[in-house]
Amino acid sequence: MPGRTRTANPANAHGTFAAVCAIFDQVQNTSANHQKNIVALHKIFVELAQLRGRTKDGDTILIGERRFEQAIYLILLRLLDSKKGAPGDRVVKFVGGFVKYLNEKAGQYPIDEDDIDEYNVAYTPAARFTERLLDKLLFKGLGAKEKLVRYRIVHICSELVFNLGEVESRIYYELRGGLLTRINDKEHSIRSQAAIALCKFYEIDDPAELKEIKLGPLSEVLFESLAYDPQAEVRRAILLNLPVNKITIPSILERTRDVDITTRKLVYVVLERNVTIGDEEELSIGFAHPRALSIEQRESIVRNGLGDRNENVRIAAAKLIEKWVETADMTAHPQDDPNAVEDEMGLVGLLKMFDLRADKIVADAIIRIFELNPHIMDDITFNDTYWSSLTPERAFLARTCVETCENRKDDAKLEAILPVVTSFAFRLQEHFNILVDDIRSHEQIACDLDDEAQVLQQDELESKEFVVIEMLKIAISLDYGDEIGRRKMNSLIRDMLIHDFLPEVLVAPCMEVLSRLADSERDLIRVVAIEIVQALRDPGDDEDEDADQQDIDPDASFDSLDPTSPPARQKNTAPKNRKDMTEMERKRADKIDQRCLCICESMLERVNGTLENNSSLDGIVKELIYPAVQRKDCGSRERSFRCLGLISLISKNIANMALAFFIKQMKNNQNGEELRVTIMQAVFDTLMKYDQEVMVAPHSPAAWVDHFTELLEHDESSEDFRAVLCTGLAKLALPGVLADEKIMKLLLIDYFSPKNVTNQKLKQCLSFFFQAYCASSIHNQEMISSLFVPVFCELCVTSSNMADDEEMASMAQVAGMFLDWTHPNTLYVDQDKSGDEPSCLHFTIARDIVKELLNRDSKLFKDQKKVLCQQLPKLYLPDDVDENIVRYLNLLMDKVPSCRPLPDTVSKNAFAKFQIAFTKKYEKQLEGLSAEEYLSHEQHQAETQFLNHIIPLEDHPVPPARRGRKRRSGSVTSSAAEDDASASKKNAPSRRGKAKRARLSTSDDSDSDNDSSDEEIEQGSPPASFRRSSTVPTRTMPRRQATRKPPVEVFTISSDSEEEEDTPRNIRPPPALDLKQERDNSEDEQASQMTVGYMQGDSDEEDEVSGLLADV
Repeated sequence: MPGRTRTANPANAHGTFAAVCAIFDQVQNTSANHQKNIVALHKIFVELAQLRGRTKDGDTILIGERRFEQAIYLILLRLLDSKKGAPGDRVVKFVGGFVKYLNEKAGQYPIDEDDIDEYNVAYTPAARFTERLLDKLLFKGLGAKEKLVRYRIVHICSELVFNLGEVESRIYYELRGGLLTRINDKEHSIRSQAAIALCKFYEIDDPAELKEIKLGPLSEVLFESLAYDPQAEVRRAILLNLPVNKITIPSILERTRDVDITTRKLVYVVLERNVTIGDEEELSIGFAHPRALSIEQRESIVRNGLGDRNENVRIAAAKLIEKWVETADMTAHPQDDPNAVEDEMGLVGLLKMFDLRADKIVADAIIRIFELNPHIMDDITFNDTYWSSLTPERAFLARTCVETCENRKDDAKLEAILPVVTSFAFRLQEHFNILVDDIRSHEQIACDLDDEAQVLQQDELESKEFVVIEMLKIAISLDYGDEIGRRKMNSLIRDMLIHDFLPEVLVAPCMEVLSRLADSERDLIRVVAIEIVQALRDPGDDEDEDADQQDIDPDASFDSLDPTSPPARQKNTAPKNRKDMTEMERKRADKIDQRCLCICESMLERVNGTLENNSSLDGIVKELIYPAVQRKDCGSRERSFRCLGLISLISKNIANMALAFFIKQMKNNQNGEELRVTIMQAVFDTLMKYDQEVMVAPHSPAAWVDHFTELLEHDESSEDFRAVLCTGLAKLALPGVLADEKIMKLLLIDYFSPKNVTNQKLKQCLSFFFQAYCASSIHNQEMISSLFVPVFCELCVTSSNMADDEEMASMAQVAGMFLDWTHPNTLYVDQDKSGDEPSCLHFTIARDIVKELLNRDSKLFKDQKKVLCQQLPKLYLPDDVDENIVRYLNLLMDKVPSCRPLPDTVSKNAFAKFQIAFTKKYEKQLEGLSAEEYLSHEQHQAETQFLNHIIPLEDHPVPPARRGRKRRSGSVTSSAAEDDASASKKNAPSRRGKAKRARLSTSDDSDSDNDSSDEEIEQGSPPASFRRSSTVPTRTMPRRQATRKPPVEVFTISSDSEEEEDTPRNIRPPPALDLKQERDNSEDEQASQMTVGYMQGDSDEEDEVSGLLADV
């Protein structure tokens, strides 16, 4: 800045403030005038920066700068109290823009000599203003009590961070530490602004300097907030401002599974911005480019993006993939071979970055790209050159183009893509022959190769397999109007299925093409059962038939044949017994049977007719499937069970026999888990197919319930088996095929059990099932509501016995789910239209809860009962309810305070709230009959019997030991003497101390002692022989008239133990130690009682009482 110094003019201070206020008054209304006002404010600052003075010592006084700073401070102080809104946000944005402009223009002015420090470093007015603004105003406000002030301060800091020039290290780290504190603020808006500022610091932090001053990196704090902050606004703020690099990419990709839709969408928007870096002239690969990502990250982006439930997220993901397609050839270097360049460009280049064999999501991504940009597919030319040089990527791209045309029903484009059937069949045969040759050579030299070479060769084989699979999928869509091409393809597919080196993964595509070529389903079964399977199992039949046909003259008659000639060899000779086979023959037979089962399984999956209409299947069932199922040493036993299950779906007679066999094998623990899962799936498929038609004796519905109950109660099954079991039972229960209360209870327990916390398949299935089951019918809701209290009690026991490392839902959450499932508003069908009676389900739940509260043998603890009481006010009480039901519930609730008082205040308040609402709502129903009249009615005998069995706590029978001691003598003196003798024999040394405690902890009220005797025995109190009788104080009271009242107060103190008995306690220690502890703990209580019942200064009376009690 100019070096001259102007004389200070204090009269201009007011004018400066007015000019600055006028500028800020304009910028808060609109953002359009910010740039103009930034220039105007900068002009004022430059003029005031020249206004300086001198002290007597010759030091410079920055009068103009201080005046400007004071004006800015006053305005910002008013901003701190302003409400959130656009005007305040515009002012904050203007301040940030002004600081940026100020630091940019700082180097355009000459530096004054006074601004150069002793280290020859310039300290400009712009730097001074920025540091003072942060140091004097903002740092003090970061810890303000008012949340609005903290928000404005952090907002200003987040704006200044992006526009800061050079500042001192002290200012930088102080601001950094303050923002780290505010990122944990309880207000999410403050956390959001602090996160924005810290994201800027993340870019400029020096790791070496942080390590030197022992500060941690910001990445841990930002990543934690990005993953776990409860507010989506904070997560979005970090996501938009966090730099994208190799370190941050994994945390950003985790947000593709965020619960917030907007956050998931922003992930793909941010990645799209970082696909490339630089200007259009100098573009380079960014950190979000597919070549910069790993294959797992690329597949995760495509799978999560295109598989998202929200359409906007899928569109954003498709745009990112489209950007990948456009930039896929950025690293391709043109070579002499033009095909090599083309192979690296566009979609083919992008497809090379994915594992096409692992997931089907890549096909969905390509189809989605074609839907958004049809011109991309139009630019692809499928000529003879393309089909003659098929690679996995080219074959995959051709197949996806065919599927896209079929979905669009674009026959013209489909005809242009597909080749002629005959030429395609020859190309398919060529690729299959190459694959077979490689498989044969790989088996021969596999032992001589090292691990790396074997992996490379296996990858090459899988690539060739993939090409053949894609060609077979394309063959399904060919036009077989050409009979020559159709015959060629039919012959080729049959030969492929019979070939010894056919990979198993090709069986299903070949069968799909064969079903396309077959005239009907019957023809398909005939071809497979008679021609293909027979050719595999008896390969010599065709050769023998040809030889026999050559020996016989077709023109000869029966008379011309030589009768002495040997008879022709029978074609269908009996197969060789397995016991007579050698080891090699047995292995080859098992391999052939496995191939036949694989072909039959693929065929049966495409058969919809019945076994009776397809007699060709009889031979397969009897000669192939039944023997394979019965052989325990067969490696293909699992596939044979699947075939038997598929046969059961088309034959009811076989289904009845197969189910009995399945039940036996299902319970056999010697079978592997995979086999048991397969059997379970076959059972449920069969039951779903035939409903209850196959549930006949001895396998009636009740028997099936017992079978499934036994399996559910078996805790040693694997997660997959349990998931399949619960999923199948849910499928049977939803349509009403097999819905039983026992099974439903076990399903509910499995759903909430801590043992199934990690079984996501089970939890996801049952989560949907219970909602749909309860919402489909009021009768289903009735079953679930009747199970609420039993399931709740059992889960309470499970929760109490749960290990430290186990987790499960809280009991409040469990109860809340039951109330949601059984609420009448969740029904799909309107009750008025369906004709069902009004729902009283929550009324039934209330009755069951109150009964559980009255249950003397209840295993629930105090906290668990509190959860039940808290659910009562949440219940839905219908308007129309039977008067008898209302009266019965009212009588039950009246019993609770008198017979089973609730242990804590929360439970009492919740219960009272429900009782008041209940009484107010059903006031009319409660009028009329009294309780005695209701209970005397014959129809209510069961209710009356239940109510009469509820014995109040004070009416419990007295234990025999207590009664025997009182009946021994009616004399108080004799009873006391006996007790004195027993006490003196047991513990004479500590007699006096125990006697004093006994005097204060007992009462002359024998009724109260009898009432509490049962509770004391239940809580583990010492036996009656170890306790003093309550008659001891009554023996001493008549000797001093002034001491008759104290027992009343003593009774109050001892009754405190009755309130504490609600919580479970361990058995007390031996009586001697217990009395000593009670004596020590009650000295203060004794003093307070003495002030009430005795005179404090009467020491003679104390000695007298102590002497009497010492004999006890």
